[in-house]
Amino acid sequence: MMRISKLTTLALVFLSLCLCLTGMATAAQTEESGSGDRIAKLTIGTINQINDANPWDYYFGVYSMMLSHQGLVRFNKNGDLNPELATSWETEDLQKWTFHLRDNATWHDGKPVTAQDFKFTVDYDLEKDPLSKSYIGTIESVEAPDDKTVIINLVKPDYNFLTTISVVKTIPEHIFKSVDDPKKFNDLEAAIGCGPYKFDSFDKDAGIVTYQANENYWGGMPAIDTIQLRIFKNPDAMMLAFQKGEIDLPYYYSKGISYYYVPKLLDNDDIGIEVYPERGITNVLWFNTAVSPFDDKELRQALSYALDYEELRNMFTAGYGTTPSAGWIPDGTLYFTETKTLAQDLNLSGSILDSLGFKDVDGDGLREMPDGDKFQPKLLTRSDLPDSVRAAEMLEKYFAQAGVDIQIDLADKSTHGEILDEKKTHEMALAGTTFWGMMMGEGYGSGYSDTRYYGWSMVSDPRYQSLVDDLGRTQDTEERKELAAEIQSYYAEEMPQFAVYSMNIIQPYNARLEGWEYNPLHGILSYGTLFNLHRA
Repeated sequence: MMRISKLTTLALVFLSLCLCLTGMATAAQTEESGSGDRIAKLTIGTINQINDANPWDYYFGVYSMMLSHQGLVRFNKNGDLNPELATSWETEDLQKWTFHLRDNATWHDGKPVTAQDFKFTVDYDLEKDPLSKSYIGTIESVEAPDDKTVIINLVKPDYNFLTTISVVKTIPEHIFKSVDDPKKFNDLEAAIGCGPYKFDSFDKDAGIVTYQANENYWGGMPAIDTIQLRIFKNPDAMMLAFQKGEIDLPYYYSKGISYYYVPKLLDNDDIGIEVYPERGITNVLWFNTAVSPFDDKELRQALSYALDYEELRNMFTAGYGTTPSAGWIPDGTLYFTETKTLAQDLNLSGSILDSLGFKDVDGDGLREMPDGDKFQPKLLTRSDLPDSVRAAEMLEKYFAQAGVDIQIDLADKSTHGEILDEKKTHEMALAGTTFWGMMMGEGYGSGYSDTRYYGWSMVSDPRYQSLVDDLGRTQDTEERKELAAEIQSYYAEEMPQFAVYSMNIIQPYNARLEGWEYNPLHGILSYGTLFNLHRA
């Protein structure tokens, strides 16, 4: 973690001095109490768009997992897994996992949380949500022999199963057992959870979601009485509100703010800024390796040489990022292995394309396919993320220099996700990864790559899947280290996807409050923050 102290160059280099920044009227309301200064209300700004107060709405589900709902385990600030609804667990063979639930957890309506609730959750998810099979499809069955014991049987051994199960939000059976379509269930009861906050209201017209502290939470009363989410249409409006003191925290799930805003915050003593290493990847170019011609690794390699990674790093991160490596896995990941750094080489790119038969036959500067048709691959890009649109335009320029005429296919978040997650009709796609995403499956990006999981790259190569399966079977440290290295070497050689650029997390916050705690899954809006935040 680093704090920004001052601007020394236009590239905004990292410094390690603490910065206290001037003049913001704070949005947080505090009140005196016998146990110290409680926060009466914390206002969080976000551009994560919430459409329904329903846990099956993507971003409402994300905030539910942070605030109102819980799973068996959760990530701490170090990226390790801690008990949550489960107090302990054991497995002898990595295939049968037994969890022991805490005695005092209750739903927001007062009913006890039971093992049957968790069994119901998994069964219900697999029945109602096709995407759930992409990450919990390896669960063969769930047993609840008593109210406080959950037994999960997997179809195969899975060393990484705790990571998988950490994102399963437990839902109350007594609420959902009669709900046929959870995506259309928008009653207040739909948001009942067992976490430290209760959902209170969603004013869709105003873009405000409100949560209240759960006075009966098993872990004790959190430090903030009311949490309000204000949804903004664009980052400029959100950051202006932050500078005016109308919100305490500009927040994006799994991302930070753009470096562009940093200079505007540096003259404000009431704003703090911290920088954290990115544990996901900000933007990745994905190939659908199940369709021609992108099933050819030489073509993928040729396209990788077309990009100017240094220009991308400077343009999109201004020094807050790193030049990516061919092994794809972020530095800082356990058993990270150094592979070659990606670099532009238009001559090599052109030479490989020529050898594959992708040549400019008609002399217009753009290549045709070996069969004579125009080579105009589509690049699927999210229309709601300005940086992704800009990055796609830069890729269009780079590929044109190599004679490749890509076609940018803009799609909203829902359509983009539907294509990548379900239809698999993309040729190439631009999308980032999250910390948890890089750990899902058997880790090391396998959940994104392996067609048996989300499989954005649709890798079904037996050699790769064998490495992934071996990683799931073994607990031996040295063997795991070797397998992790082999997987990264596979990415570097086969290039089913590669990083375009990756930027560290720049997180500003209200410096009149202390106790902010970052974790790699949920960022600064973490469990630690909810319980430790107090007036400075």
